[in-house]
Amino acid sequence: MQCPYIVDSNNLIIDGVFNTAKEYECQDGSVYTYYYHWDGFDQYYNCQFCELIGRKRDIFECLNESEWHECYAYKSHEEKEA
Repeated sequence: MQCPYIVDSNNLIIDGVFNTAKEYECQDGSVYTYYYHWDGFDQYYNCQFCELIGRKRDIFECLNESEWHECYAYKSHEEKEA
């Protein structure tokens, strides 16, 4: 299960020159979308977009539930909400 703070690609991410959507198929058959990002200065890397912190390079941290529960942004946000 992916992090609930992954940005909904249908609303906020522009797929095109700077971000190219890629799909990763999980072992359970579900599909996870991440982005191949160009920073405009000849640097390309995979990233994910988070509602809490913006662009994030560790795309699999957002996918693995045990990892995103330990993410500093997630933990901080959940503590503020409590």
